[in-house]
Amino acid sequence: MEQEQKIAAASFSYAGFFTRAAARVVDTTLIFAILSLVYIADRLGAQAGMWPGFSSDDGLTVKILLLNVARILFFLTFPIFYYIYLHGESGQTFGKMAMGIKAVNEDGTPLGYQRAFFRQLGYFLCDMTLKIGYVWAAFDSRKQGLHDKVCGTVVILADDEFPQEERPVRKVDEENPLADTDVETAQAADLGLFDYPPRTHNQQRRSTD
Repeated sequence: MEQEQKIAAASFSYAGFFTRAAARVVDTTLIFAILSLVYIADRLGAQAGMWPGFSSDDGLTVKILLLNVARILFFLTFPIFYYIYLHGESGQTFGKMAMGIKAVNEDGTPLGYQRAFFRQLGYFLCDMTLKIGYVWAAFDSRKQGLHDKVCGTVVILADDEFPQEERPVRKVDEENPLADTDVETAQAADLGLFDYPPRTHNQQRRSTD
């Protein structure tokens, strides 16, 4: 595990500010569309008599009050749930999927739900700084916003889980070509895990003579 973290900690291809901004626009548009559809469905259902609306001729009953609280909670918490769940599940919201980027920990490991939750709290810090925390990503060397800095996360290209110069390579056993195995990266050779580049069978035989 420690060796894997050393490999993953190398530099990634970080997502640029405008790419991340475009992903946020996609997410915001999608969230607005979902909330609008729910609002319209709620109004139509209330008009059809399927459930009470925001108000009633009978006054503000307990049932109406509870329904209104549920409505308010949904509209307030759905955007938060959207980001926490998708970031925790795969590191990608639908906006990030569309732009081909993903959020990961600084060592390249998945966020998980706990880190995704704290990262979401970091959004509030960016809002408290009048959005400067978001713009910070445009000038940072690793394209990290304030929320990324606080939580130790980065946003990288989705197909760049390993750095470009350290893509996994394949080692083939010349004595048994069908038993080829994947090794993590060429950098693992520095850790003494295997010979890189792999020695040929003749080289191995000479080394043992």
